[in-house]
Amino acid sequence: MLGVDVVDIERLRRKLESVPRLEARLFTKEERIYCRSAFDPAESFAGTLAAKEAVIKALRLGPLVAWSSRIEIVRMPQGVPHASVRGGHGPSTEVPISISHDGGVAVAVALATA
Repeated sequence: MLGVDVVDIERLRRKLESVPRLEARLFTKEERIYCRSAFDPAESFAGTLAAKEAVIKALRLGPLVAWSSRIEIVRMPQGVPHASVRGGHGPSTEVPISISHDGGVAVAVALATA
């Protein structure tokens, strides 16, 4: 199953500024560290959020609020991202993803292979 999501970068930037606790609610500690170190943290947060939503759609999981802390977007040393999904009692599931930014939006695609 394929999942796709798009996030408006400026809209997310405004939301994160107006609701500071939202960052900790939507992103894991490691994601926050990574995104804050980027040239434009809001762009990085938008790509990460789009990736989480794409994973949710690909795996047919449910609402973001229930999964935001159980899905972590991990960047490999080469910069290649993938999603690690913890859900329930078994081992985490790894989901290949792709993230891109252009024209004020971030887009992500996730591919559930199982």
